Order: sequence, then C-alpha cells, then structure tokens
Amino acid sequence: MPRIGTVIREVYRRPGADALPGHLEQRYGIRVTRVTRLDGGVFKVEHDGGPPWVARLHVSSRPVARTEADAEVLRFLERQEVPAERCAHAEPVSVLDGRAVLVTGYVPGQRPPGSSATRRRLGDLLGRLCALPAGTGAGTEATRRPAGSLHHLPMFEGGPGQDLAAAAALLDDLDGRVPPQYRQVHEALRELLPLGDDARGLPEAFIHPDPARSNVIAGPDGPVLVDWTGAGTGPRLAALAVLLTSVAPQHAADVLTGFRARAGDLTAEELGRLEGVLWIRPLWLACWQCWLAVVSERVHRALVPDREHITALAAAVRAAQPTRY
Repeated sequence: MPRIGTVIREVYRRPGADALPGHLEQRYGIRVTRVTRLDGGVFKVEHDGGPPWVARLHVSSRPVARTEADAEVLRFLERQEVPAERCAHAEPVSVLDGRAVLVTGYVPGQRPPGSSATRRRLGDLLGRLCALPAGTGAGTEATRRPAGSLHHLPMFEGGPGQDLAAAAALLDDLDGRVPPQYRQVHEALRELLPLGDDARGLPEAFIHPDPARSNVIAGPDGPVLVDWTGAGTGPRLAALAVLLTSVAPQHAADVLTGFRARAGDLTAEELGRLEGVLWIRPLWLACWQCWLAVVSERVHRALVPDREHITALAAAVRAAQPTRY
C-alpha cells in the first residue's frame, strides 16, 4: 500500500496528463483538438469525432477493475434513464501508464443556482437514486459494491466509514511533524473524530457518494449528476448528509422535501443518528486541509468544523420531519 502522502501528491499532480491526448487518439482513432482541465484528473476533450468528451485519469493505486465498475454503473443509469453522464464509447475504459482512464460524454451547462427549487430538485434526484432497483438482474454487480466514501484515496474507498478512517490516517501521518501554528487544530480534529457515525446498519440503497452541488450541472431538462466514481450501495443517509452539508440549516427542509417525495420518510434511527453522519464529510475535509497545511508551502490555513452549524443542521432536518412512533 502506498503512503498516504504519495497518493495525495498524485491526486494533485496527476502524472500522465501530458500523454492523454495521444493516448486517446491511438485508442479511439480520433484527432484531439483541445484539452481543458476541469478538475484534478478530469479533462474536457474536444476532438474531430463528434461532441466533446470528459476523460477521467485515475491515480495509479486505484485498480482498473474499479473504473470498469464505474462504467458498469453508468450503463445501469442509462438503462434507468437517470440524468447522468453517459459512456462515450462502447469500450470507455483504457489504461495509460498503469492509470485507468474513463471517457464519458461532456455534459454542457452551468452550476445550478442556490435556489429553493434547485434544492428540492437535488433532493428529489437523490431520492430517485435511492429508489432504484439496484443490484437486481444481469449487469448490476457494480451497483452492489460498498459505497458512500470519496474516491480520492483508493485504499479508503468503500462505505462511509472509510472516510472516517481516512481522516484518522491523515492525522496519524502528521504525528511528530505538526508545526506550532497547526497543533491546536490537529489536536481538536483528533478529539472530534469520535463524533462521526459511519452509518453502519442504517437503511441502504443505490447512492452517489458525493451528490454535492459541485457535482451537479444544470441542464435544459434539469439537474444532471456527474462523477459517479465509486457509486454503489450504501447507507442512504450518508449520501443525503453530503447534500445537506452543502446548504444552510434554514434550507435543509427544501432538500428533505424533495428527497422524501421519492424515497419516503427517514426512519427514527436515521433521524437519531443524523448528526453523527453529518460529521463525516466535514471531518474528512478538515483533516485533508490540515494535512495540506502542514506539508505544503502553498496552503496556509487549517480549520476546525463548526460544531454549532452541524447541530443546527441536524435540528432543522428533524424539525422538517419529526420522528414518528
């Protein structure tokens, strides 16, 4: 297993990007006319063979089989007519210098506005995913894989508890080398980690592991979710929590209204464990940021998640759907 710092550096530097145009030309018989970086390892590829593509160049430690499973998930979503990326080719996965590459169609549009209608539609879309018949029938093996965590660190890919494990590993990696200006944050994050609830045992469904607005494109027919890396079956509350943490407490009811229209009410246990599940993503992000602040000369800020905000967010959700006995 590579050291966690080695993987993080590859996340940002993404070796092999310079060779990507030539690789795609050779693989698919196209002529690439322009490549634009959209995100770490994500590129818009314009070519002479038709509409633009998106090429996702994964880190070397992520097994190619997982990217093949990502493509299988996209085929499942297409059969279910879910608004999502589509595979750009019958054989969308290739390998460039040991790194898996997935090509999908480029989804035109803008980031959705932060309106009540948008929040309800995103909640509705997530609820629709949770109601899909995933894992039934041929060609759905990938939809049953454990999901809920982010995919940036392949050794911590899987259920939402893996995000908490990754957060702890990031802090562990800094032991003995945290400078004075970041020790208080490092210690505070260590104390907060037990607040995270891995959602184990809660109702499961097919989920997108990161359904935040940053992964949503507002198209002419409504919101489209992109970046299905690592999607599969996991606690539905974990996916809902990611969407909820992207809105203010006073707007949580909009998300929940849309979600419940498709997926039904949250259970009493989900409401009872909600606050702990809401902690997962803020803890992961804060530990990642702390790691960067310690090891990188370009990062000068490390933060502790706002406990009052998370408590208020959980309270707003419970108020929008009181527990029923």
